Amino acid sequence: MENKGMQQLSRAISLRIALPALLTILLFIVSIFLVILPSLEKNFMAGKREMIKELVETTWNVLATYHSREQEGILTREEAQLQAIDIIRHFRYGNNAMNYFWINDLDHRLVVHPYRSDMEGDDSTSFKDPTGKRIFIEFVQIAQQQGAGYVEYMWQWLDEPEKISPKLSYVKLFEPWGWVLGTGVYLEEVQAQVAKIRKRLTAVSTLFLVAAILLALYSIRHTILADRVRVRIWEERRRLIKDIEKSKERYRSLVETTSDWIWEISHTGYFTYSSPNVRNILGYKAEKILGKTLTDLCIPQEKQHIETTFQELLVKEKPFYGFEVPCLTEEGKKVVIEFNAIPICDISDQEGFTVFRGVARDVTERKAVMQQLKNSTERLRSSLEETVKSLASAAEKRDPYTAGHQLRVDELACAIARELKLSDERLEGLHFAAILHDIGKISVPAEYLAKPTALSDQERAVIKCHPEVGYKILKNIQFPWPVAQIVYQHHELLDGSGYPRGLKDGEILLEAKILTVADVVEAISSHRPYRPSLGIEKALDEIRAGRGLKYHTASVDACIRLITQNIVELSSQTW
Repeated sequence: MENKGMQQLSRAISLRIALPALLTILLFIVSIFLVILPSLEKNFMAGKREMIKELVETTWNVLATYHSREQEGILTREEAQLQAIDIIRHFRYGNNAMNYFWINDLDHRLVVHPYRSDMEGDDSTSFKDPTGKRIFIEFVQIAQQQGAGYVEYMWQWLDEPEKISPKLSYVKLFEPWGWVLGTGVYLEEVQAQVAKIRKRLTAVSTLFLVAAILLALYSIRHTILADRVRVRIWEERRRLIKDIEKSKERYRSLVETTSDWIWEISHTGYFTYSSPNVRNILGYKAEKILGKTLTDLCIPQEKQHIETTFQELLVKEKPFYGFEVPCLTEEGKKVVIEFNAIPICDISDQEGFTVFRGVARDVTERKAVMQQLKNSTERLRSSLEETVKSLASAAEKRDPYTAGHQLRVDELACAIARELKLSDERLEGLHFAAILHDIGKISVPAEYLAKPTALSDQERAVIKCHPEVGYKILKNIQFPWPVAQIVYQHHELLDGSGYPRGLKDGEILLEAKILTVADVVEAISSHRPYRPSLGIEKALDEIRAGRGLKYHTASVDACIRLITQNIVELSSQTW
């Protein structure tokens, strides 16, 4: 009896699975041949009609072009027509490049036909296709009455006069010359392409049908097997429920023993859960936290700010991290608590509103350490600034005529760097390099620096050593930026004509390229022992002339923009 019942169940299952599947496939196949294929044939034919229309419109523009040359007097009418005929005679299109265009006039004479040159110039009024249609008369009538239109008739297959096939053509009147331009598509070609599509659809439908039968058989077999497994699934489900209960207990134990404070806040901002460890952080028992808001826990002077910020976080319903809140413990001690949370959709609520669950920890000590570190860093940076300025001052005391030069170059170089969007870190490195860029002059004899006449070649060679001297002074100082290299390269030029090493574009640091432009502009526009200031315009003329050749293009453009727009003031009065 049990086997018989299983057989009946198997047959019922088979019918329930196989019958809908087979009916669906049959419906699909019927829809293909009764709906999709006819629609496809119609759309395919419409596409061919539109294609020959667009081809005629395009070729018609050729005639219009030559007519315009006739009107402009460039060509006589006869010359324009002959050139247009020559072009259209050789126009071809299609997969085999055999399809063509023809022209007849309003007197039913063929003007040009690539495959029937024997008919050109003859009166075709009496010409009939095998069905008796006077096709040239109809071409002219449609062109004169409608300007353009379609004609269906019988005509030879391309260049094979012995083979006659149905054809659909589109003709258009070119009124200035009394010509009718046309081209067409052979209906047999269209039908052959549709037949191929129909054949493919038939093959695909057959494959779908076979696949559906196989899938139905497969589904029947596995459904029967699934019924036998169902009992085992229910047994496994009972074991899983027991394991879930154990997991919940383990999770509860983990939450209650972790050193962080685990909490949950409703979408209205009230605490709905708190782990016991809140007592170690804020001194409250977990149950006292329930129903409170975050502003109830923070210090009074921060309540308004914390309330506004926290409500914005809740409205966004997105995870937030590192939200620090200064709070008061139950004993009144100030602590800083860091909150991290993610939004959770509470499926136990019918409305499915979002709650936030997260962790919080006391970061008071960490904040104090970070503040101490920040203060220490600021002191170190301030000390470095003063040290660097002292070094620069030592060099300038030996060269009173260029006092302030390094600071002015620093101001201009940093302004250019900001225009070029250099990062704050690179900008700071450039700042220190600019202040120290002439530190090497400390080794140059003072009489060379203050000499009121032109330097000799030997004296000039000594002064040209100052970038290398500066590099040697600075290279062992542990700057976090390549300050020594920038100083070493600040007289190098893109074309390799600079000193002391004759470096070229790709070998020079960007900061050094910027410093070079600023140094040149300051030097030319400032007074020197051997000459007065040459002025800002001379300085700008120099970097314009060397733009992209000796000086960095973007730095030159930025410098000119800063000065001409008075963003940086370099007038002789202030320099």
